Amino acid sequence: DILVRVRAASLNRIDRRIAFGYGRTLRRLIRCYNSTYDPELPLVLGRSCAGIVEAVGNGSKSGLEIGDEVWLATHWYEPGVASEFVVVPETRVSRKPFLIGFEGAASLPYSGSIALNLLDSHRLNEHTCSGRRILVQDACSPVGCVITQLAHKWGAHVAVTCHTRSVPVINNLEERGAADIITFANEHFRSNFIDVNVDKSNFINELTSREKFHFIFLTTRLGYDYKFMEKFLTKDGVIVDAVEPELSTDDYGVVGRFFLGTYVRFRRALACLCRTNVDWGGPHLCHRMLERLAGFVNDETLKTVVDRVYTPSEVERALEHICSEKSIGSTIITFR
Repeated sequence: DILVRVRAASLNRIDRRIAFGYGRTLRRLIRCYNSTYDPELPLVLGRSCAGIVEAVGNGSKSGLEIGDEVWLATHWYEPGVASEFVVVPETRVSRKPFLIGFEGAASLPYSGSIALNLLDSHRLNEHTCSGRRILVQDACSPVGCVITQLAHKWGAHVAVTCHTRSVPVINNLEERGAADIITFANEHFRSNFIDVNVDKSNFINELTSREKFHFIFLTTRLGYDYKFMEKFLTKDGVIVDAVEPELSTDDYGVVGRFFLGTYVRFRRALACLCRTNVDWGGPHLCHRMLERLAGFVNDETLKTVVDRVYTPSEVERALEHICSEKSIGSTIITFR
């Protein structure tokens, strides 16, 4: 394990959902059957952070040393990292990019890993993106910022949707950004919106006037049925949802929790026999993924987008801001 003094941590929309109970049932069972029991309260938020190595566990093969500047990410079912010190497995830690500071570095590990996982799973890379038409919904979300820049760098024609207030941010990404910006302002849709209300929506008219897309990435939760976007896909086009799905386990009763607990014990026992870690869902997070992200930052393929910076005493304000219409890019908690 690695002990890290945290200098900055990012809060994501998933943290607000966790604060309101997302994953509570499975997370509680995982903690109960953990060999090092960690009580759920107080609840620590934060999915990624950047800081300085304070200590390295015996037998570590990470190559990290005390004083190294690092970054890391954790899953929704694990303790958060928005605290002064965190202890994490060495497989989750990597040296942070040397071109950016702690606040910028804290913004990327979780959202960047989600973006890379999605791109990898659909075989989108520097060799396959050329000629592809990609639409990124809410390109100024943390995940949207990463997908937009990488897809554009790799030769795809990238169109983005964003609120009118976010246009300057997209433009400031310069050559890393989108070729086509579609703005909207708090419009609501039904699945048949395009059939009955097309004349009343600037946003729909803008989408209709463009060629169809091979991929549509949804990077934030939508307040409407997004299936209407299938109308803007090519015949073999795909809608890719980057948002963490709702968990049916959150609504389990006594019987459901009993069987879920049995399943958790079985998975943990099997992992111990096979000497592997249990994957309870979510993006693949590891030091190799972080090293790829660091490479993109250091060669200036990726630019970080930090919206606002708060202190630990302002966490409630930060969570409110994350899910507000004013949120752009990442929201950071700093430990000065």
